[in-house]
Amino acid sequence: MTYAPLRLEDYDISPTHGFLPSEPPLRRLPDPYYAPWEDIMDRFNQYLLAHHIRRLVRKMPVLSTDKLSTQAEYRRAFSILSFMGHAHVWGRNGTVSEPASEFLPASIAVPWVAVAEFLQLNPVVCCAAVCHWNWQILDDTAEDLMDIDNLGTIHTFSGSLDESWFYLVTTAIEAKCARGLNAILDATAAVERDDMSQVTRALHQIAYALEEANTILERMYERCDPYVFYWKIREFLAGWENMEEAGLPYGVLYEGVDDTDTFSLDNWNSLFRRFRKYAGGSAAQTPLLQALDIALGIKHFPTGERGPQSSVAEARSKLQAQGVPEPPTVNSYLVQMRDYMPGGHRRFLEDLAATCRIREYVLLECSDSLLHMSTASDPRVLLRQAYNGCVDLIKTFRDKHIMIVSRYIIAPAKNGPMSPQRVAVPESSKLMPPAAYMQAKAKQTLRLQSGGRMGGDSLSADPTMYPQTNIAATLKSSEQPVSKCPMQNMLAANTRPKSVSLQAVSEAQDVGRLARKLEDGAVARGTGGTDAMQFLKQVRNETAQTRI
Repeated sequence: MTYAPLRLEDYDISPTHGFLPSEPPLRRLPDPYYAPWEDIMDRFNQYLLAHHIRRLVRKMPVLSTDKLSTQAEYRRAFSILSFMGHAHVWGRNGTVSEPASEFLPASIAVPWVAVAEFLQLNPVVCCAAVCHWNWQILDDTAEDLMDIDNLGTIHTFSGSLDESWFYLVTTAIEAKCARGLNAILDATAAVERDDMSQVTRALHQIAYALEEANTILERMYERCDPYVFYWKIREFLAGWENMEEAGLPYGVLYEGVDDTDTFSLDNWNSLFRRFRKYAGGSAAQTPLLQALDIALGIKHFPTGERGPQSSVAEARSKLQAQGVPEPPTVNSYLVQMRDYMPGGHRRFLEDLAATCRIREYVLLECSDSLLHMSTASDPRVLLRQAYNGCVDLIKTFRDKHIMIVSRYIIAPAKNGPMSPQRVAVPESSKLMPPAAYMQAKAKQTLRLQSGGRMGGDSLSADPTMYPQTNIAATLKSSEQPVSKCPMQNMLAANTRPKSVSLQAVSEAQDVGRLARKLEDGAVARGTGGTDAMQFLKQVRNETAQTRI
């Protein structure tokens, strides 16, 4: 097969911004036809806090995507539909025991699926929706426009600085590693020309990009609090695959898309097959790390399985005898995550895997016998050092990622939500007339019985959104177990709410939610639905084993 050099532009990849768009994403769709979407996004955090989102989404008209005309407009549409869609599924109308929604109204589902088909990725929150297409430049005159301290987000679920910072760390890494993508193509072309010095220089450029990525990743701790992330942000990023424990055993129905209008309780079995299951937002969905793995020949195998282990000498012997071998069985989760990337980025990974032979080149050029007889300035020694340096930096990056997951997911899940201490409060009746005091007491009683602060339209606020602030709440059914399937709950009789203890409230909040306290030995699942630590440690170890 004749080698044909790849061009980033052919895959909708920016030479200056990498997998980010070359220009900042749109902050509003220009056509007033889409005002129903933009009006909600204008006050999105307020609506979500006041529990208005589900009601507003159900009232929205089903808008056509025909008036979207550019890539930037489709990306904007996908991003805001993702925010509204996940707010509808994981948000609530206000009751403590209200489960996640198994139904996505046609007002969101129909245009979301259409936009996703145009962009060639799954209709669910993904890395592209919240990181690649959700940033803005703060100072157009700054020396480094894409420095993390010169970036802001356009939208968040919580409205918190912590959530913005969480997204921006990824955004900044993507921008800084654009030089690494260019270097990958330079190294690939140099291998074809047998230009060892150029391959080495290109590997150094990849290393510089990885050093910047590691530096930025370490800054996650600066402005994103683990408690805030786990208990207030993370749930909204979850998808609906492997989420039975979070209240979505079957996935989500996209109304108006998969013949869901024929639904009735009499044909539940038929409807069951129409549920869609998608993973949520995951770092595995960024094409950057997969591109680096492909470029350096880092192989990942199915989670829980060990791939064929061989020494460097054995790998070199096979290359010399057989040429480039057929690729081994790869990690199916990582391959699946490519369906959550835009089509151009996915094709880039496929074409890169078919053309990039950097590891094979280093293996063949840097035999152990020759290197033992070489000086430190030998080009082959420098080539292997440059290659191993890149592998070490990716391994370091994954070590840091594991530490972040441990601190931001594992530790909060084991510790559980902190409950405030009860304190003595001065008797309010001494400060107000008897009539006003009795009115205030009645209002307070109503507030506690409804689960906390009263939201808009007399919808009670959701204490599980901020569990550490909850003092008292009620359970819809304290005598009957709550089914994990909302469809079964529709047919069950509810009992009158009863006051419960603080411990019972905490336990009730854990039922059917992703953000909950985990018992010893329980699996901490990532928003992508995987056993997070097992997956990440295996990927890290496979990276370390790639050194030559």
